[in-house]
Amino acid sequence: MTRFVLFLFFYGLCVMSISNMILYLNYRTLGYSWHAVLLYILHGAELYLLLVAVIGMVSVVYGLIPSRSPFS
Repeated sequence: MTRFVLFLFFYGLCVMSISNMILYLNYRTLGYSWHAVLLYILHGAELYLLLVAVIGMVSVVYGLIPSRSPFS
């Protein structure tokens, strides 16, 4: 049960950070260059949050920790 909740938490973080990065692409319509927009995305916290969320999801799915205790 805890692995499922952790997966949902990391999935939610992933969705939020990707949606914010997609919204940052709207700066392109305001006249900013691709270079400026990509630098803004790379230096933002959302990219690091996305990396943490993806690493967390992979560790929850492929982790070697058993989902249930052998004594229950």
